[in-house]
Amino acid sequence: MNSLGRRTGRRKMFLKILKWDLKSQRRIFILFLLYVLSIVNVAITNLIGVSWLIGIAIMLHAVFGSLLLITPLVLLAINYYSDFYGKNSYTMHQLAVKTSVILNAKIVSGIIYTMLSVILFIIGSLITNSIFNGITSSSLIVEKMGEAISGFAQIPNYIENVSTFAFWIFLIFSIVIGLFSAQVFYAFIVTLGNSKLLRKLGRGGIVISFLLVYIGTQIISFLTMFYLPLTLSIEKTAGMLFRLSIITEPFISVVGTYPQKYFGAFPIGSVLVAFIIPVLGYIYTVYSLNNKKSIN
Repeated sequence: MNSLGRRTGRRKMFLKILKWDLKSQRRIFILFLLYVLSIVNVAITNLIGVSWLIGIAIMLHAVFGSLLLITPLVLLAINYYSDFYGKNSYTMHQLAVKTSVILNAKIVSGIIYTMLSVILFIIGSLITNSIFNGITSSSLIVEKMGEAISGFAQIPNYIENVSTFAFWIFLIFSIVIGLFSAQVFYAFIVTLGNSKLLRKLGRGGIVISFLLVYIGTQIISFLTMFYLPLTLSIEKTAGMLFRLSIITEPFISVVGTYPQKYFGAFPIGSVLVAFIIPVLGYIYTVYSLNNKKSIN
C-alpha cells in the first residue's frame, strides 16, 4: 500500500474511533439535560416567588453549571483509563492502528464535548439572567460581549511592533494549546499513574501522579521566574501605542524595575512550561502505550 493509501486508511480509522469515542462518552448528555432542567426549575420557582425555593433552585443551577465545565475532563480520564488499562484495554490494543491515532481521537472528542459544555454554560447563564432581570438585560449583556470582542480585535492596532496577522496566529495557537493541554493533562496523569513504579498502588498511583504533575508544574513555573533569563516587556511609546520586547533577564529582576521603566512585564517561562509539559506528556503517553507489554 502506498503512502497515500496508508494516510487514507489512518484517516478513516481515526474517524471511526472518534465516532465510537463520542458515543462512549454520550453519558454527558444526561448532565446537559440536568443543566437545562435546572434552568427550567429556576424559572418555575421564580414564578412561584417563594424565596427559599428560589435559593435552592439557584444553588442547584450553580452546582450543575460547575459540573458542566468539569465533567468533560473527568469523563475523558475515566474513558481513557477504561480503554487503555481497564475492561476495554485488550480490544483497544488489538486495533490495527497506531496508538497515537486512538489517543488523538480521544483528545478531539474531549475537545468537542468541552466546547459544547462551555457553549451550553454561556447560553444557560444568559437565559438565567433573563429570568431574573428580563430579556432586555441579557440583550445588553450580549451587546456588551460583542463590544468587548470588537475591542479585543483592535488590540493589534495599539501594538507598535506586532502585526495583526501575527497577533491572531498567536491567539489561535494559544487556544489550541489550551484545549490540547486540558485533554492531554489527564491522559498523562493516568498513564504515569499506571507506570511500573506507581501501578503497585492501584488507583492511589493515579492520585500520586496527579499531585506529582500538578505540583511539579507549579514549581517549575515558579523557578523560571527567578532563573530563566527571558521576560516579555511592555513599554508605552508615544500616543496610545505599546512596544513588546524580550528582555534577557529573569522576570523577578524585571519586576523590580518595570514601574519606572516598563508599562508591564510577563514571565515567558510560564508560557514555555504551559506549552512544553503537555507536549512532553503527549510524547510520554504515546511512547508508554506503544511499549505496553501486558494488558491489565
